[in-house]
Amino acid sequence: MRYLSITDCFVRANEQVGEYATYKGQFYRSTWMQPIVKVVPYTEAFIIEIDEEEYDTLIEALETNEIIVDEEINDNPPEEHNYIDPLDELTLEFARDSKINAMSYTCRTTIEAGFDAIIRGESKHFSLTTQDQLNLMSLSTMAQTQTLIPYHADGEECTFYTAEEINQIIDAANSFKNYQIAYHNALKAYINDLDTVEDIAAIEYGTPIPDEYKSDVLKILE
Repeated sequence: MRYLSITDCFVRANEQVGEYATYKGQFYRSTWMQPIVKVVPYTEAFIIEIDEEEYDTLIEALETNEIIVDEEINDNPPEEHNYIDPLDELTLEFARDSKINAMSYTCRTTIEAGFDAIIRGESKHFSLTTQDQLNLMSLSTMAQTQTLIPYHADGEECTFYTAEEINQIIDAANSFKNYQIAYHNALKAYINDLDTVEDIAAIEYGTPIPDEYKSDVLKILE
């Protein structure tokens, strides 16, 4: 499930962008996930993978009110200073992967949402879906041989643009897309170096990135 604040409701989502799980009418979310702005009833839970045998054992214990005792559990962890709880390690890895997947999704939707360009002294918005990018590639070819090329900004009727204006739109599109990709790659490297679930959960698309993670391309495009 994924919570949409704009519509104040939950919608179905895949594993990459899902935020909640539901069970018997109750919402659950893993404790590593980033909190939402609007308050909704949910219960925090650790989500770990178990096999079928473990699942059957848990169900049987719940039905009979029995206590499950794991004889392999050691209440005293090793004394080594670098000891890491396996559950914490799993959660950290899962948090990184999930956050990177979420940032990749946001990067793609940000690119598709498009960019603004100043044309004839006015700010115009152009979407940049895959089809829009293909259209711009076609316009680039047309601009090499034609002086007037038909195209339209979002919400506007089709009009004629000069070859120079089309190239201006294409340059703005390329700069916008290249920045988003460079930022996303740097953000991914930054996330992979974070070592706490809390720090990973605090990352948002647009979070400032330390200079050591920025590529030369990103530094130029900023």
